[in-house]
Amino acid sequence: MFVCLGNNSYFCSVKTLKRKKMQDFMTPPKHVNCCAKNMTLRPFLSDDAATILSWCKDKHAFRLWSADRYKDFPAKPEEMMAQYNGDNMYPLTAVVGDTIIGHILLRRPSEDKSIIRFGFVIVDNTKRGYGYGKQLLRQAIEYAREKLGAKQITLGVFCENISAVECYKSVGFRIIGDGSYLIDGDEWKEFEMEL
Repeated sequence: MFVCLGNNSYFCSVKTLKRKKMQDFMTPPKHVNCCAKNMTLRPFLSDDAATILSWCKDKHAFRLWSADRYKDFPAKPEEMMAQYNGDNMYPLTAVVGDTIIGHILLRRPSEDKSIIRFGFVIVDNTKRGYGYGKQLLRQAIEYAREKLGAKQITLGVFCENISAVECYKSVGFRIIGDGSYLIDGDEWKEFEMEL
């Protein structure tokens, strides 16, 4: 029998399962990510914006996610919708069932339709560490290649966002350069990454 509770996966007999107490299954080890495989990407809906924006609890987290793309923190859902105006924008929402757990924007940064750029990548902070970020990226890569014809995928990430850098590396991105942004009067260093 296969059991998936929270982020735990167990293969055990029914007899063994009956001997286990439910609390034995309630504290998942961080390395198990079976349930991330239940995540799917769907087109972004305007109703998703408020939930996604709520994950940035402070201005610093907001800027790590959005750089200088929004004027003020906190942003409003209609400002998020305005970010996605245009023919070359493909915003996607990651869900498990009906629960929104992540978001990513795929866009064509130039006339070259073989290049896709990832942006606004975020996972609900209460869901981090369970494999959802990697799964979101894997599915977005597949979407970019199969649906949009991408031959090259790029993104930018702030150097201090080490967990994001490592997540991108884990799905095959590599650092190809660096740069900086002036945000709110401070210089923020960033890595340019490519797959």
